Amino acid sequence: MSTGTTETFRRATEAGDVELVLSTMSEDVVLRSPLTDRGRFTGREDVRVVFEAAFTSIQGIRFHTDIGDDRQRALFYRGRVGGTTVEECALVRLDDEGRIVELTMWLRPLPALVAVMGALGPKIARSFGKPRMAVLLSVLTKPLQAMVGSGDKLAARVLRR
Repeated sequence: MSTGTTETFRRATEAGDVELVLSTMSEDVVLRSPLTDRGRFTGREDVRVVFEAAFTSIQGIRFHTDIGDDRQRALFYRGRVGGTTVEECALVRLDDEGRIVELTMWLRPLPALVAVMGALGPKIARSFGKPRMAVLLSVLTKPLQAMVGSGDKLAARVLRR
């Protein structure tokens, strides 16, 4: 049962099909963001906003791993935000009917996390009727992206032997 749900979820996510993604979820699904622990998205309509923003920002999503049991699974994919490679893991919890009731997500590496924040944050803020917050998020993530990108390049030089 659970592999059918996550198989549908993976296929829908790779295709960018928001309606099919939402069909795998319970009405009161909870999504825990990889960007902040201060909030969560509750219910299909809030989760819809996140997936719509993700599908317009993250390209080339391809899942490579789906492991777990009938109640919880871990799904991993790779994609791109602009020129930045993203790898994300989602811990998926399922109810007795095999519907997704909770998604907790993690992103790596750090430059990808910041790129996703810069791409999705403003879109989500606008969707929730907060245009000023969208502008603020857009402005504040630019220097962070520059700093993290520079740090990542330095780390690569340190690790070369």
